Amino acid sequence: MDHWYTVVNAIYFSSQDVYLISNNKPYMKKLLLVLTLFTVCRLQAQEIGIIMGTARQFMSNPEEGLRKLHDLGIRHIEGAGARGMSKEEYKKLLDKYDIDVVANGVVFEKLESPDSIKAMIDQMKFFGAEYAVCYWIPHKGDDFTFDDMKHGVEVFNKAGKQFADAGIGLLYHAHGYEFRPYDGPGTLYDYFMTHTDPKYVNVEMDVFWMRNPGQNPAALLRKYAGRFPLTHLKDRMIGSVDNQNGRQDRERNVVLGTGDVNIAEVMKAAKESGVKYHLIEDESSRAAVQLPLHLEYLRQLKLDNQSLEQSIDMLRNAMLKADSLQLRNLTCEELSYGHSNAMVEGQDSFVNSILSGKSKFTKLDFKDQDITIKGDVATVRHVMIGESLNNGTAGTINLKVLQTWIRDHNVWKLMARQAVKIIQ
Repeated sequence: MDHWYTVVNAIYFSSQDVYLISNNKPYMKKLLLVLTLFTVCRLQAQEIGIIMGTARQFMSNPEEGLRKLHDLGIRHIEGAGARGMSKEEYKKLLDKYDIDVVANGVVFEKLESPDSIKAMIDQMKFFGAEYAVCYWIPHKGDDFTFDDMKHGVEVFNKAGKQFADAGIGLLYHAHGYEFRPYDGPGTLYDYFMTHTDPKYVNVEMDVFWMRNPGQNPAALLRKYAGRFPLTHLKDRMIGSVDNQNGRQDRERNVVLGTGDVNIAEVMKAAKESGVKYHLIEDESSRAAVQLPLHLEYLRQLKLDNQSLEQSIDMLRNAMLKADSLQLRNLTCEELSYGHSNAMVEGQDSFVNSILSGKSKFTKLDFKDQDITIKGDVATVRHVMIGESLNNGTAGTINLKVLQTWIRDHNVWKLMARQAVKIIQ
């Protein structure tokens, strides 16, 4: 697979190469097959799945529905069981189509009974589920109080231990009404996070329902890093009105990447904070139509990052090897290359300094890299460390760098760069 990974990225970089390869039709046919397999494999590697409500329009015939999910590359689901079918029959179909149950929903009231919990554990163990998810803490109308939250915390901590003893994680899925103030620090959500024991209770973050009360899902992922093994991925229509009631028009579920949740930033924060599974949820009437578009967005988002990461590394190698062709191919003619001493070079000056040996890198690494992509523009932050010879004088490099890359005919090129010295 590593060989084809290189081929795929090479093709992504050069439209001319694709044109040349396409003249070899038998090879192109095989290549397109590998590309398809590649995107599905990468999707699996990122642990992307769905909550089964998203597939509700497929499931009038469970086998046909699971076959469609398999064909879309889905291998992980939340939800165990199908109407009108025994659990044994359903499990056999899941195995047939190589789909595993990651999590299953549980009802809050049943969490208050050890016997009910045992029955739920038995059900989840049958399907091999790793997590039990509770979606609601009961409260009267829109009046969610501190007493409601305090009771919820007590129930979750006690039930969570019983689940943990059985090897299953208990998760809470908030809906936004938890972000009300109380007579304490932060919000009721903060109270939940600080008073539940992470050994027994954690959270499935639904990013839509975090955005709906006006919160920033990516910021919350970072604030409570390590507490979110699962997410529900869904996007909210731009222009939606925030509220703290846990309600929103279902038709405001839009294709990932087109709403106001900032899914790209969520995915980056999730990678930083240890999310294990992303489960797509679409509650709109368009779920069946939008599901392939959700998947395509996530695949493309991943490929964009991979191709940019490879461009950055190719430029680093070109700087080390004084490769004039790559130095020019990976930079814009309008390049503004800012040094930590306030000197700014254009493309010609930057390339010629390296080719002439005036600036010679003997060791070069980029550490702590952070990438943000918006359309055809990307910002990259990293720490640049290494060793150099400047006019024959040895020196060390330890800089913070900000780069701006643009996508030009599907090739990422460096447009601007500025470095500052790290003061010890």
